[in-house]
Amino acid sequence: MNTFFIRLISVGTAIVLTACSSIEGPRPNILPLDHGPHAQATPWQNQQRLMHAEQHAKAVSQEPTLKPNA
Repeated sequence: MNTFFIRLISVGTAIVLTACSSIEGPRPNILPLDHGPHAQATPWQNQQRLMHAEQHAKAVSQEPTLKPNA
């Protein structure tokens, strides 16, 4: 009986994880730490990364979508 509930929970968890991973949407920009004693970047570098990401998103949204001839 106990193994039945474990399998049921495992299957339910797998279904939920599959559903969540298939949701498409914009990915958030994750920037490296730019302050503190072990900073991995500078604030200027993070500002440049954000600017380039915005430019890329704008360019991708303006590209014409290619539709196959049916």
